Amino acid sequence: MSDNKKKKSAIKLPFIKKSRKDSNPGDAMSVEDKRKFILNDKTGFQVREAYKAFRTNILFSLPDEGSNKIIITSSLAGEGKSTTCINTAISFAETNKKVIVVDCDLRRPNIANLLDIPLKPGLTNTLIRMNSLDEVIRRNVRPNLDVITAGDIPPNPSELLDSERMKKLMDTLGEQYDYVFLDTPPVLAVTDTAVLTRYCSGVILLAHYNRTDRNAVSAAVEQLMLANAKILGGILNGMESDGESYKYKRYSKYGGKYGYGSGYGYGYGYGYGERQADGK
Repeated sequence: MSDNKKKKSAIKLPFIKKSRKDSNPGDAMSVEDKRKFILNDKTGFQVREAYKAFRTNILFSLPDEGSNKIIITSSLAGEGKSTTCINTAISFAETNKKVIVVDCDLRRPNIANLLDIPLKPGLTNTLIRMNSLDEVIRRNVRPNLDVITAGDIPPNPSELLDSERMKKLMDTLGEQYDYVFLDTPPVLAVTDTAVLTRYCSGVILLAHYNRTDRNAVSAAVEQLMLANAKILGGILNGMESDGESYKYKRYSKYGGKYGYGSGYGYGYGYGYGERQADGK
């Protein structure tokens, strides 16, 4: 890959901060605790403003008016992508747009648990024609927000997501909804996200402050670029709260190790940063 191509791939990264009480990345969280981070009537002003700002940046980043299918993912697991996907979708639904979330993480689905709705029937069930599309859509889980859960866990998730049926499903949803948000597996864990980029307008890449390894983020960006994905931007999740609602920083160093399915925290606040695809 040429240096010129790398330089053109700089992405802006909104920062999502979190409070110190959730600052231990090694603490696994229960489903009940994770649900507390889903936007609701009790969510604080700072959190809501962070997602509104993120929503605005997505709108500015979309390539054209017909672009409405957006992947939210991470390099590896435990970075808060599923909660971020739901909250972003809720934020868009609050503008009176018709929005749907599709759980495309067919190996370790999270959306059903986070929203306390049945896992099946879902995406896999309609892809193998056990259920119609109408039967797997959970209507009005939140105002203006529908959801398709993962469904039964299949033995061949990559093949299902790479099928002509999946393409037709995405085309149909793109026509029926103003915005379609896909929660996909971590980029470096499996190939599913790279497969799905061909159906979508762009990708939002999530990283967790002081936990996500910098090289992992660089590798994820490289894989997405190889799949010709349009990287709309990213979120830096889990920054410590310092009492400021908005802050501007550079994309900083990372450390820490984690595995698929590890615990995570979610954050508050918003800001900008930049990084190049070569990790500089």
